[in-house]
Amino acid sequence: MAHDRSSTPPRLRSWAEVDPGRYPFNPTAVPVLIQTVTPVAGRSDLSAWTEAVSVVLSDRYGPWAYRWYWAPEVWQQGWNWITSFPAPAEAPALAVDALLTWRRWLMRIAERFDEYLPLLDPNAEPGDLTAAWESAIAELMRLAVAPMSDDGSCRGQCRRILEWFLTAAGVPEETAASLVNSAVDVRLDWRTPTAAEVVDVAERLTRDVLELDGIASTVVTDTWPDTWPQNWPVWRAMNTASRENM
Repeated sequence: MAHDRSSTPPRLRSWAEVDPGRYPFNPTAVPVLIQTVTPVAGRSDLSAWTEAVSVVLSDRYGPWAYRWYWAPEVWQQGWNWITSFPAPAEAPALAVDALLTWRRWLMRIAERFDEYLPLLDPNAEPGDLTAAWESAIAELMRLAVAPMSDDGSCRGQCRRILEWFLTAAGVPEETAASLVNSAVDVRLDWRTPTAAEVVDVAERLTRDVLELDGIASTVVTDTWPDTWPQNWPVWRAMNTASRENM
């Protein structure tokens, strides 16, 4: 799916826009594509050059490539094109590496979604469904913050992955954004979340998602097996004590 140059840039708020399974990718042509963009000459050209690279890449590979610099490792290296401008001769190679890193990050997320989504069976018992949602949300938040050394970026990373997960599960994009914002922004500050805060977000978001289908979430007791399912750790059983001591 190509990106229309005349259209609004993709927001990448839904999983359909970034799911690597939807967009075939052959990285061998990436260096040549980026070299077709007029070389950047200085900081004044930065915004235009970055946008031009985004358009070229998304035209070829799909909307996911528009934010080729969004991988956590790239975003945090002080190299976000705004605060640390690379030498013009280095910029194309850095852009290639950034795109490949972004693609690997999306593939890693896709693998987790493939594990979690089949377990969200709306016909399951409320307790099982609640536990499945809570475990998936908690694990995805852990995945989001694991590569982050910049605490200030953790909340945004959590919000992004959870919005993708909800849309992948069939929640409309705007509804997913609203639910995630309510659960994340109220409970997380601009720092790495504690285990207790992860539990709180998982509980709140699970409750709100299930209510969309008229399902009342069920309290998962602290005696729930420590490995449920597929050897996932249960956040509630592991971290109740830390929450009670806050």
